[in-house]
Amino acid sequence: MLQILYEHPIEWGDDDPRTLKATVDLEATLAVSPDSARRRANGYLGQNVAMAIQADEPILVWGKRLVWRMQMGLFLRGLGRIATLGTVDVDAQTREVIPLSITEISSLQERANAIALRLTPATEAAI
Repeated sequence: MLQILYEHPIEWGDDDPRTLKATVDLEATLAVSPDSARRRANGYLGQNVAMAIQADEPILVWGKRLVWRMQMGLFLRGLGRIATLGTVDVDAQTREVIPLSITEISSLQERANAIALRLTPATEAAI
């Protein structure tokens, strides 16, 4: 199944109602498959963030730049997927991962560590 998300730039006040009307006629040639994008994202996450953080199913995001967007899930051995930590994008034309900032990576690692510490048993020191 292929999911497409269309990003529409619109200014929106706090509680102002808006009427949205969309006539969609989209056409593009994609050079990167969803599976290839996910493999690329997982390689990036494993090298730059953490091995336990993996990309979920890609959604094509149609905007100024076509990207495959994937939620990042925290997976722990014996527990499976336990949390969603954010998203990672892969360019749908070049297969380039849109890099996360150092601050974003640090934040992801800190949240993943905090979650893992709450869910895994503490080890005792060897005597």
